[in-house]
Amino acid sequence: MTQNFTSAPPTIFLYTEEKRGNQWVESIVVGQLGDFSGSEKYIVVQDPHTRINFVYRIDAMSGNLDAVSMTHLTEADFAARKTTTINGATFKLGPAEDAIRLLRGRTQWIQDKGAILSVLLQGAATKKVGFVTTRIQRDRVTQVNPGIPVEYLRERMAADADGADADGADAAESPDGTGS
Repeated sequence: MTQNFTSAPPTIFLYTEEKRGNQWVESIVVGQLGDFSGSEKYIVVQDPHTRINFVYRIDAMSGNLDAVSMTHLTEADFAARKTTTINGATFKLGPAEDAIRLLRGRTQWIQDKGAILSVLLQGAATKKVGFVTTRIQRDRVTQVNPGIPVEYLRERMAADADGADADGADAAESPDGTGS
């Protein structure tokens, strides 16, 4: 059996609550971080809007992914199984397939609001990558109502391409079509 290296990267759907509205957002799974003992494992997922790679702790009981850091590591770094040091600890990298196995077949996860805000604030304040030590306390979402809109990656990429091709008049239009 041959492997198709041109296939799309693995993705999951993250439930987000943002000013654009609550939605499921398809996001690329970049890889896995694991400490040398194997007791701590994290997945790395790329936000399709900002292209930031977030490191998440998996909370299988609540269905949440808790952001703990950001990373500048690329898919190639994870595929090559390199190592990295964060906050003085060394972590082994694994490819996206290893991260997908950690999720145990589950494709829909809730992005914890407090955790993601904590990581973004630390990144903005310190301009360096590291694990967040304190977390903003926010209500934790554990259930998602049916009928939530889904943003597929292929649609997002098409919208990005259309935005790059649009002239200045189209760029000034707001998402609701009313203009700036």
